[in-house]
Amino acid sequence: MASAETVPQPPDLNQPSRIPAVAPVWHTALFVVVLLGMSLLQAMPQFAAREAHLPSRIPTYILTMCYEFVLVGYVWLGTWLRHTKLRDLIGGRWAQWKDFWTDVLVAFIFWLVILGVLTTLSYGLHFNGNEAASFLMPQTVPEMILWVLLACTAGFCEELIFRGYLQRQCLALTQNVAAAVILQGLIFGTAHAYQGWRGVVVISVYGMMFGALAAIRKSLRPGMMQHATEDGVSGIAYHFLSKFHHLPLIRF
Repeated sequence: MASAETVPQPPDLNQPSRIPAVAPVWHTALFVVVLLGMSLLQAMPQFAAREAHLPSRIPTYILTMCYEFVLVGYVWLGTWLRHTKLRDLIGGRWAQWKDFWTDVLVAFIFWLVILGVLTTLSYGLHFNGNEAASFLMPQTVPEMILWVLLACTAGFCEELIFRGYLQRQCLALTQNVAAAVILQGLIFGTAHAYQGWRGVVVISVYGMMFGALAAIRKSLRPGMMQHATEDGVSGIAYHFLSKFHHLPLIRF
């Protein structure tokens, strides 16, 4: 009797392929544990009290920038293990000037949306980000200069870490874009626990909006622009406006 030959089945084109992870699961689990542990440490009252009485905020700014680059280095290690490049996480390469100015316009429109949504949410929760993080606000010209560098660092590093690496890992875990956007936003908000539970809620929504922007644009570039600009402008504006009268600026 002739043996039956196994006929290879054609791939099911209606079955979507799974989105792969960009780093090992253990790598992301350790990252989240360390990140939330540091957040809880910063949320301790004695930490904020100590920072509030420092003669200069410059050491804090420098340590914060170093910390964020260390996190980026850790993300790079995880992606290297899976042969993923950081530029692939960033996406949206600029082939011509038109691409750059398109992202600038998107970042500006997104900023307007951010201001509207989060100002409403902040008033509803009676939360002022600048008050919650007042001990970090720049008070002198050297501090303002370093603050701008810190804002640029945060814009690049935090978008790469949360909307690039972490959102992609959450997407690989859930295979659902909305779930990935929500999960990374919640972790991002919790990482700002030093601003209190209201701050966690507001900043979680903030992170989710950035996650949605990254998913829609398939690029971190507009978010990086907006994040860095908003942080830089809000810190400098707070410094000058606080000398005259109180304004409910929001800083993340």
